[in-house]
Amino acid sequence: MLCSHSYLKVDRRIEDNEQVYEENEQFIRMYHDRITTASDIFYLKDVLDITFKNMSGKKGFLYLHTTRGVYPYLTHEKPDRILQVYKEIKK
Repeated sequence: MLCSHSYLKVDRRIEDNEQVYEENEQFIRMYHDRITTASDIFYLKDVLDITFKNMSGKKGFLYLHTTRGVYPYLTHEKPDRILQVYKEIKK
């Protein structure tokens, strides 16, 4: 594994006739040939770009631009390391 970065998966459910939000911390992991998340595997040959959009402070969305579409991941920290490693690999 080259690097990893945490992201939040927000689950919604109804309890006692009320909508409840539950945040679960997951990890994006970058390897030499792929990027993995809790529910997906993206081979680097299929990843077109990785970008980050600030919302407020350090919180924002990490976007994986792939041949299958764009996948957003909510994160509490700027993903500087994963962006740097991706750029080095794609040279």
